[in-house]
Amino acid sequence: MTVALINPNYQRAIEAIAQTTVGPPMGLAYLAGALRAADINVRIVDANALRLGAAETIARSGFHDAELIGLTATTPTIDACYELSRGLRLCGYKGPVVIGGPHPSALPEQTLRTEHTLTAVCLGEGEQTIVELVRALREGRPMSDVPGMVVRDGEDVVRTAERTETVDVDSLAPPARDLLPLPAYLSPDGSSTMTVIASRGCPAPCSYCAVPRHFGRHLRRRDPDQIADEIEGLVKAHNTRWIDFIDDTFTWNRRWVLALCEALTSRGLHKRIQWLCLTRVDRVDLELLQAMRQAGCRRIEMGIECASPDALEALKKGIDEDQVIDAFQTARKAGMETLAFAMVNVPGESLDDIERTRKLLAKARPDFLQLTFCTPYPGTPLYVEALAKGMLRTTEFKDFRFLRKVVLDNGVLSRRQVLDAHKRLQRSFWLSPGTVLRMSKRALTEPGARLATLRMARKAWRHL
Repeated sequence: MTVALINPNYQRAIEAIAQTTVGPPMGLAYLAGALRAADINVRIVDANALRLGAAETIARSGFHDAELIGLTATTPTIDACYELSRGLRLCGYKGPVVIGGPHPSALPEQTLRTEHTLTAVCLGEGEQTIVELVRALREGRPMSDVPGMVVRDGEDVVRTAERTETVDVDSLAPPARDLLPLPAYLSPDGSSTMTVIASRGCPAPCSYCAVPRHFGRHLRRRDPDQIADEIEGLVKAHNTRWIDFIDDTFTWNRRWVLALCEALTSRGLHKRIQWLCLTRVDRVDLELLQAMRQAGCRRIEMGIECASPDALEALKKGIDEDQVIDAFQTARKAGMETLAFAMVNVPGESLDDIERTRKLLAKARPDFLQLTFCTPYPGTPLYVEALAKGMLRTTEFKDFRFLRKVVLDNGVLSRRQVLDAHKRLQRSFWLSPGTVLRMSKRALTEPGARLATLRMARKAWRHL
């Protein structure tokens, strides 16, 4: 008997200009690693990377011999998971279908009441929960015995005991990457890549982010030598040349970052890999970024969100324009590529505020831009505020696609004004002489980046 874990297909529905690659479902890979360490057979179907329809996804799940099927869902993919669950039941699957991920963790009771083919929700970090769940099923015990879940009990929905222990990130079993379609995951320069999670949790109070709800506010960092061991193993086993660190605030602890850089350089890994990371503009300095660049960091991605002080206060971002400009200038001085995360339609934001964001981007001069619509995802303070004040334009979660859809009424701008302002800002950045020159130079001088640059140009043409 086997546990089947499924990541639904969603990439084409959400991608936009700056997104040219598909990343692996590392949450499922860690769950699979935990199951494997407990001697439980497991398979992963990454329908997103393989671009599978619902029918083929169900067929590849091997549901005939699955003792449990697990789905992972964000808000825009929850409806796709509902479709898969219904499809599994129509195909005759009688076992438990359990769902986890940010969306069901934020709205577990609503999730189960919305889709009656689902059996239970696994809350938050699920490595220990899923192992205990499989053991309970094998021993004939009820799911309600397993902490950290919301389960269906007849017509009722019951929350089990809360998990109070903090997950020790150094003790987690290695993610089961071999169960993933590794060739499908590419770096920004078009080469094969591996994703590494170096920490969990985020102390920042940003009102639009669900990470603290899912992983907690306490930042738990892995031991730098353990991370270096993992990367060294990936280089040896897969000839990996690019690493994506997907931690939300990679440089929050300066001393830890420097220790990681030392662990990478002492093993000579800085000569064999390049890597990228995400962080905040108020958590970088020249000495730190230079050390990171020497350790192989090629690209750093930072959130500026918007320029208006009132809008930044609404987002509880805790940064200002000077910090944004300084951070991007410092990254360029350290020799790194940069990507800026920005958004429009923040509560209370006007067209003049969005123009101020455009001017800030012109001063910061990031190499790439991911421009989103401010979206109140379940599990965030912004979602609570939007519900309380009637700010949602839709309750269809499939429309909560922050790169594509306007779901928030910000109290100032019409939907048409937001869409037009978004397009003007995109055009201002991507069609500027500086951006066109950088992209052309990148395509001509970096053969590995040529394909990714062409993908980006094609998407820019379609979206602009």
